[in-house]
Amino acid sequence: MMITGELVKNKIIISKPKEVGRLYNKSGFGKSLSGNKLELDLLEGTFLLAEKKLKVFYNKKEIGFQNLFEKAAEKIPDFEIKYLVFKDLRNRGHAIRLYNKLVGTSFCQIGNKKEKTDFLVSVFSEKDIFDIEKTSDLIKTASKISEKIWFAIVDDEGDITYYEVSIVDMKGKNKEYVYKKSDAVLFDNRVIIFDKKQAKDLFEKEFYGKPVNDGLQISLLEALYLQDKNIINIKTVNDKKISKSSLKQMALKVQSDLNDYFFVFKNLKKRGLIVKTGFKFGTHFRSYTKNPDETHAEFLVHVLPKDFKSIWSEMSRAVRLAHSVNKEIIFAKTSKNTIDYIKFGRLRP
Repeated sequence: MMITGELVKNKIIISKPKEVGRLYNKSGFGKSLSGNKLELDLLEGTFLLAEKKLKVFYNKKEIGFQNLFEKAAEKIPDFEIKYLVFKDLRNRGHAIRLYNKLVGTSFCQIGNKKEKTDFLVSVFSEKDIFDIEKTSDLIKTASKISEKIWFAIVDDEGDITYYEVSIVDMKGKNKEYVYKKSDAVLFDNRVIIFDKKQAKDLFEKEFYGKPVNDGLQISLLEALYLQDKNIINIKTVNDKKISKSSLKQMALKVQSDLNDYFFVFKNLKKRGLIVKTGFKFGTHFRSYTKNPDETHAEFLVHVLPKDFKSIWSEMSRAVRLAHSVNKEIIFAKTSKNTIDYIKFGRLRP
């Protein structure tokens, strides 16, 4: 028998005890009211009506799907995309409900008795703007009340892509070694270490650069780092010494946002990761938690300033590319003294 409900002040009231039990106890719909009644929100009502599990009446007249959908869209922000995500997750067996206690989230998982909910869901349209600072803040706040946070991106055709997002503690198993100091020569925007022993040690122990005959070609970032660690002296081809500040100024002319990249590079090295260019993958770095001879790079790291904003298709492209080469994408959000490493993982709920 079809369940019936009455539309009252933008809520749908179910009055028959048996119907209340079917929806509330068995399926987790609605909010229990005194008198053994049940209150459904407009999203739940629209979904159940579309699934032909509910009839809705107003002033004793039955309301159709379009009428109820339009009423819901007037009251619930972004209703049309929230409805698609709610329908999809409910049909996948996830008991969720609207959640308005945390700005930026749309749904919470229901039905467990733990201190934290299993997951929160944030819903976006593909036309929405991705904001790295808001994303970082949302993850930090949501982690206090939820085990996981999912992002559901609804494209223009109504298809949904899900991501699990989190701030991760990047750690590797590599250590930094002590080296004797040697000279290196600057050639345009690359540096070459000609000392055979130094070149061999730097490459074999920490995988700096790329061997060139018996020498080692390293990037400007690597050169800045090794110079900073007092491992190399850098000179011009005319044997003129290049100071740390001068090398940085040269590097800034080649790459204006170098400071952010260098900040992340140093931090990843400090965390025990091997860091190499990610150019071939369209990112800034690829990183290894252990010896690159033993494993492929596990992470692609893309550096983003805290004021970074973009369209969602750009983020989708980065995640999909990383997924296609069996790597995880990490967005390194930089601020003055801190870095948040934000992981986006493809999710099949």
